[in-house]
Amino acid sequence: MKILSITAQKPHSTGSGTYMTELVKAFDRMGHSQAVVCGIFPDDTIDFPEGVSCYPVFFSEKRTDLLAAPCKAANCASVQTRFKALPFPVVGMSDIMPYTSTRYRDLTPDMISQLEEAFIDAAGRAIADLDPDLIICHHLFLLTALVRKHFPDRHIAGISHGTDLRQMINCDNLREVVRPYIRELDAALALHAEQRAQIIEIFGMDESRVSVIGSGYNNKLFNTEGRAEREAGKPLRIAYAGKISRPKGVPEMLAALGRLAADTDVPSFKLTMAGGCQDELLIEKLDDLPPWAEWLGQIPQPALAELLRQTDIFILPSYFEGLPLVLIEAMSAGAVPVSTDLPGIKSWINANVDGSNAVFVPMPQMKSIDEPTDAGRSSFIDDLTAALKHTMTAFSSGSLPGKLPDTSAITWDGLAARLLSICK
Repeated sequence: MKILSITAQKPHSTGSGTYMTELVKAFDRMGHSQAVVCGIFPDDTIDFPEGVSCYPVFFSEKRTDLLAAPCKAANCASVQTRFKALPFPVVGMSDIMPYTSTRYRDLTPDMISQLEEAFIDAAGRAIADLDPDLIICHHLFLLTALVRKHFPDRHIAGISHGTDLRQMINCDNLREVVRPYIRELDAALALHAEQRAQIIEIFGMDESRVSVIGSGYNNKLFNTEGRAEREAGKPLRIAYAGKISRPKGVPEMLAALGRLAADTDVPSFKLTMAGGCQDELLIEKLDDLPPWAEWLGQIPQPALAELLRQTDIFILPSYFEGLPLVLIEAMSAGAVPVSTDLPGIKSWINANVDGSNAVFVPMPQMKSIDEPTDAGRSSFIDDLTAALKHTMTAFSSGSLPGKLPDTSAITWDGLAARLLSICK
């Protein structure tokens, strides 16, 4: 089979980027011919299997009209594109990305036209070269709609990662541009059942063309091989990985852990945070962390896997997610996850992970899709503090970590096979 994967974002820097990259690698192991269209900065590198052609669209990191530079990968389909780099940073499906980005709500008509011309040129060249049997577009938003618009006779599936549905709510300037073309996709794939219902409602899609695909993880990388068990009397090892941002609940996590650091009934602990930060107010906090916390910045997947193998408790205090891979990765590496009870996630994990040991904290009262009310924020800190104290005490008493959950049913190879069975 010949498969073309398309994303407007950087392919290796976020959860959805990892999702696409791992699917490409899984399809490669299955013997399929492939190409990828993605948005990158001229200095970025790409990491796809040998034989997978990449058609990059260059963005300008510093908002200057840079000439497109050679792509740093042997499998890049063209050393030089016909276009100068787009004169703005990579568009971000989240309003706060771990790298310099442009918000969709800030795109002008001229910027949209430039983006459309560049990506449709790259997609057109990839289609002419590969003649794909299936095009997989990541995110049910602007670029996927444009691909459907320009290539109406191609078999196209779109995968929602959750943040696209948030953009449909937030972007008045793009909603009606996107909706009619997404509705015409051959297939739309949701991460969980609640998200499937949202897709049907938001886009008015035929229910028969919307399926739940779920997520996967790299069991060759995220596992307990060589896991470092905590030594008796040593501080509990706590970790957070993801964007360092307010919608991810990072300030509330630090507030909850600050309370616990002062609680004499709680065992000592060390927090390690990994992830990029573009929030100036939070960067100030990161420069002045208490002695029980450290920030590593953004780290590659192998380093994240090693961090999780040295972690007792993993925290995901986010207010909005699609289906966070990192919860699965944490469990597979032997850590106990403590997560916000985000819509659809608990039910999907319980259905797909035998013996899940995840601890869920109630969602707070929200004033927008990813921002709690003041009262909600206060109650969330209370609830997160209580959940963490209970979990930390269980480690101290020896009742955790317990038996390792079975995550074998949700590998990337299994996900790739499910996707192709749906989109055949």
